[in-house]
Amino acid sequence: MVNEVAQSIVCPGLFYNTPAQDAYLIRIRTPGGWLNQQQGRAIAELFTELATVAAWNKKTIQVTNRANLQVRSIHPPTPEIFQTLQDLGLAAQNRSVDHLRNLMTSPTAGIDSQELIDTRPLVLALDTYIRSHPELAGLPAKFSVGIDGGGAVGIGTRSPIPWEHRYNEIQLSAVLVHQANHSIDLPAGVYFRLALGSEKQLRNTSVLIKPDECVPVVGALAAVYLDYVNQNDGNQSCQSPKKPRMRDLLQDWGVDRYLQRVSGYLPQPLRQVTHCPMPLPTQPYGHLGIHPQRSLLGSVGRALSVSKTVAAGVSYMGMSLQLGQLTAAQLLGLVELSTTFGRGDLRLTPWQTVILPDIPNERVTEVVQTLASLGLSTRRDRPDAAIAACAGKPGCAASATETQPHAIALANHLNRQLKLECPVNIHLTGCEKSCAQPSPAEITLLGTTFEQSGEIVEGYHIYIGDDQESLKYHLGNAIAADIPSLMEQLLHLYQQHQKTHNESFREFASRQAILDLKALMTSSKLETSTVKLHD
Repeated sequence: MVNEVAQSIVCPGLFYNTPAQDAYLIRIRTPGGWLNQQQGRAIAELFTELATVAAWNKKTIQVTNRANLQVRSIHPPTPEIFQTLQDLGLAAQNRSVDHLRNLMTSPTAGIDSQELIDTRPLVLALDTYIRSHPELAGLPAKFSVGIDGGGAVGIGTRSPIPWEHRYNEIQLSAVLVHQANHSIDLPAGVYFRLALGSEKQLRNTSVLIKPDECVPVVGALAAVYLDYVNQNDGNQSCQSPKKPRMRDLLQDWGVDRYLQRVSGYLPQPLRQVTHCPMPLPTQPYGHLGIHPQRSLLGSVGRALSVSKTVAAGVSYMGMSLQLGQLTAAQLLGLVELSTTFGRGDLRLTPWQTVILPDIPNERVTEVVQTLASLGLSTRRDRPDAAIAACAGKPGCAASATETQPHAIALANHLNRQLKLECPVNIHLTGCEKSCAQPSPAEITLLGTTFEQSGEIVEGYHIYIGDDQESLKYHLGNAIAADIPSLMEQLLHLYQQHQKTHNESFREFASRQAILDLKALMTSSKLETSTVKLHD
């Protein structure tokens, strides 16, 4: 039985909530990003009870970039709330492992017509393993596991758009082996290729893992990782933000030594192959819009196997959320839609969006109309579909700017002024840590302050990124009030000078020299904006 809040830490969970300048911040773990109707309804009701401050003038629950839920500006939860969430399966019975990051998988697991394997049973098995091994509490709070089933919507680095990359310290990605390799006892079939994440990149290994081996292999990877942490962490408490990370382990040991030690924890050594298949790329922004889905012959409780599918006559609906924010009324509305038309389930995504699955095709139009009445949309041409922002002021003391209200003002302005064939990723960050988005952004607005007419005002350095780095090219600076018009001007230029309607902003910017882009911005005669960059 839980009867109190544990010590606060930098990386919050439910029991380990974090004090911020605008009250407390907690995160509710939702392994796989799944919510059933009882959980969704309870969270909306509890949020209404918890919220004490209208954060950014709008009481919201936020979907995070790890597909769980975050609530800001609240009083610390009561023991009764902890117990309720535990009873609903939204809180670990063993609170010591609550600080570990949410297990990630494709939000379309089990309904993706292209997936090689349904990862839902594996996520449940791994979550059970973590919750039943209290020694894992000694791992760093950022310890993370991702499982990709090989479908059209995935995680990891399968998307050609870096913004959609999600880096996990342990990443399992489904691949298909077409021919048996008798020399290493490798029959044809579906395997998971192991990759290790550090320094915002995934290091692929040549290790292939059978589906029924994944839990013990991840357990061995975690055990060796924990050995390294204990050897290099002294007597620091498990909540210390200074714990050694995967990057430290790989720098000290290298991949080969790490894998050798992991093999020592297993009945059989890890299976390494010479020609290891790579996961296929995903469709950019495949999580948005309305897509036909397939339903499984079987259920989550069955043994892991290659997904067998049949046409279902149903679709899933992916909708963008402004900065991942949902009001309690919107969440309750989605729960009611999922209960009335679907199977009572919602899927949270790592891109701070939400998916409503199992909608009969003949009811799609009706559901779209109801979503519109809730202020939600499945359209992919909304400019705000790829805008991300950190907490900013007043919640974060490290931030130079109020990133959230600035991002909302930018999103509202762009939604009124233009449509985009493909969303452009704009990341507002209050400092260089870039907490909200570790992956390279197409446009980064880095918070700063300027002196204007004897007063200090908030503003941003404007950067254009490439595939590897967000702060690659400095385009100029602007005060916060001018940012919406400047971004509108920049995106209009992108639309005017695209080679094809499919050319992404990243491709356009790499083709257009940065000096030429500055010149275009400066000389633009667009009536929609008279704001200019200044250095």
